[in-house]
Amino acid sequence: MPFANQCVQAGYTSLRDVPSVEADQRTVGTISLQLRDPNTGAPIDLSDYATSSSSSGEVTEVRIVLKEMPEDSVVWAQVKAEIIDAESGQISFDYDEEMTDLGGVYTGDVQLWHDGHLRRALPFFFVVNHDLANHRGGQLTIAEVRMTLRDVDPEANYLLDALQFSRQEIALCMRRCIDYWNEVPPPVTTFKTTNFPWRYHYSRGVAAQLLLMVAPYRLRNDLPYNAGGITIRSDALWERYQSLGNALWAEWQRWVKDRKYNINVMGGFGYIGGYRREVYYR
Repeated sequence: MPFANQCVQAGYTSLRDVPSVEADQRTVGTISLQLRDPNTGAPIDLSDYATSSSSSGEVTEVRIVLKEMPEDSVVWAQVKAEIIDAESGQISFDYDEEMTDLGGVYTGDVQLWHDGHLRRALPFFFVVNHDLANHRGGQLTIAEVRMTLRDVDPEANYLLDALQFSRQEIALCMRRCIDYWNEVPPPVTTFKTTNFPWRYHYSRGVAAQLLLMVAPYRLRNDLPYNAGGITIRSDALWERYQSLGNALWAEWQRWVKDRKYNINVMGGFGYIGGYRREVYYR
């Protein structure tokens, strides 16, 4: 996946370390971020970027660049960020109704420009939550995915005492399902997280990816040990995560195949010169 590769190239070793921010659809506001080095976790000193132009007259600034999908050639939005505290890497940027016009998961970059050259790009997720008054297309939300998995209350997860899935993990798995749709033949139509219209099956596919993400992690940490004569295997449930994830993913794959078949068949009907032409594409 392009965005996942970008995160790895930037130095992030864990998806939970990738920054994420969120806003409500068709709203205005300000978002704050602290830029940290993905390799060390230390704040990035922005002292060299605190001026709008360098001595050479070339642009020197911090930019926020958003795309609907990483591979898009068109930028969804681009704004200049304000440096709040240069030494601690604190920045903020304003967003408006145009930036939050469509609910979905956006790919973001914090770009550091110095003397007219891009010096560094730090990826992040920009999540726009739709509301009942403004949503178009009924995009699936992170909150709905949490409700599907009942991962909404840290206290209810009494073995974890925390939410199991981070916003970044859910956002990435939403993107994975869209990537799967777009990449599996036939290429009847392409979608983004901002306009995928089928919510039920989409939520099932996202749940599958999240469960399959957990399984190998639990497998790596499955080490039985004895305590007071009792054998404890806190991560022994990895096989159940894998099994449930595989079942839901197979359901998603079948649905994608059937839906694309239907779209492909319906696209084979048309009219020429008043005579009906029926064509079936295999």
